[in-house]
Amino acid sequence: MSSKKLISQVATAAMLVGTMLSTPAVAQTSSGFSALQGVEAQALSVAELQAITGELNAAQIAADLLARASSTTNLALKAYLTKLANYTLANAAKIDAALMKLGLYTLP
Repeated sequence: MSSKKLISQVATAAMLVGTMLSTPAVAQTSSGFSALQGVEAQALSVAELQAITGELNAAQIAADLLARASSTTNLALKAYLTKLANYTLANAAKIDAALMKLGLYTLP
């Protein structure tokens, strides 16, 4: 599998996860059961939301890839993750622009 295709798949997965995490839970109608009945909810602050979902920007993605590379014992995987982290850093402006366009970018 080419690295461009893998990066595309990783980026797509990250976007889908971000979308799923940002979608609020919806209670059922009053005629059905809902685990949310009687629960008072409040909106999360930006800091709380980032603590739950993490940061999403090219620098953080590259840092996470490098951390994973340093913790693995598989030499082939270590080399590939390091190469992917370097690619992410080299293309950080484009990746961050795409994340901004999708509303998924968070400041480093």
